[in-house]
Amino acid sequence: MKILFVGYLGRGQTSGMRCEALRRLGHDVQAVDVGQVWRGASYPARQLQQLTLRGPRIDALNTAILAAAREYQPALVWAEKQEYLRPSTLNEMRQRRVTTLHYNPDPYFSLTWKRTSLADACLPLYDVVVVTKRYELGSYSAQGCAHVMYSPLGFDPVGHAPPRHLNGYHRDVAFVGGWEPRRERLLGIAQQVASDISVWGYGWSIAQGSRVNPLRALRLGRLAPGHRVYLGPPSDQLEPAIKMGEGVNGEIYEEAYSNAIAGSRIALGLLREVCPDQHTTRTFEIPAIGAFMLADRSQEHLEFFEEGREAEFFGSDDEYLDKLRFYLANDDARKRVAIAGHDRCMRSGYSYDDRIRHVMLELAR
Repeated sequence: MKILFVGYLGRGQTSGMRCEALRRLGHDVQAVDVGQVWRGASYPARQLQQLTLRGPRIDALNTAILAAAREYQPALVWAEKQEYLRPSTLNEMRQRRVTTLHYNPDPYFSLTWKRTSLADACLPLYDVVVVTKRYELGSYSAQGCAHVMYSPLGFDPVGHAPPRHLNGYHRDVAFVGGWEPRRERLLGIAQQVASDISVWGYGWSIAQGSRVNPLRALRLGRLAPGHRVYLGPPSDQLEPAIKMGEGVNGEIYEEAYSNAIAGSRIALGLLREVCPDQHTTRTFEIPAIGAFMLADRSQEHLEFFEEGREAEFFGSDDEYLDKLRFYLANDDARKRVAIAGHDRCMRSGYSYDDRIRHVMLELAR
């Protein structure tokens, strides 16, 4: 099938992983990289356009998509978390008899700052909306979406394969993910039993700044329960664990990400507190890379992996600390779980190739 893929295709973006999965499945894919549209815009210009939903960058995005569709003549437009497409763009696709699909790997209704009035207006116009958050299915239907499909997140079989040249463990505990107050507290607890902890991700360095900094308060407020300003103190205890990422935000991608996970005795799969997530990309990436995963106990985690055999879960601070202590002291038990978790990923269809194959089969019905 000829597919026009619209998404963020920069380094480490899961949108790019799904784009490549479509190609591996044999589809003819042309891509529009939304990140390129915003690249080079000043911070004030970008903020103004995203706030008002008007401006040359948003014009350029819609123009680029329409131009690509007219030239390429796809059968399907696959759009990923597109907050700035206009209804007129989707209406032209409909006039051209192009099927349109929107895929959102993130919470949408649960995090108000991820919503835009343009996206709200566009959602009912898509032929299919693919949702990775089961708890938001009803909200999409209430928004007027005619065909809503649930597809869990997954892993990239290329980028999340076990590293070939990793030389032993480099740390006891690792977490790769954005800052939240609860995550900060849990990492602090881990320091009671782990001598070497590393954390990468958005917000961790910001959280170490002055609590009277208004920009810090606003940025962290988005990641704290209640979505208000955050005025909590920095964590001096945790500061040595916070590692530099690939740029100002602290994230790591691709080989650096896989090496960080695989080089840890325990990789944490902490869920968000700011929204009711039941699983994340880490749920599948950690076992796929071949690492031992200790994660929050949730209904969906228990569906994906057998507790105590393919992954470990916790439901309280005491249980979390006990399992950290046990598995740091028992290499054989930890390695058995890591191997079984990897095997489960391989045989249960958790890769993006498998997820997307299922979506495409549903579309063909």
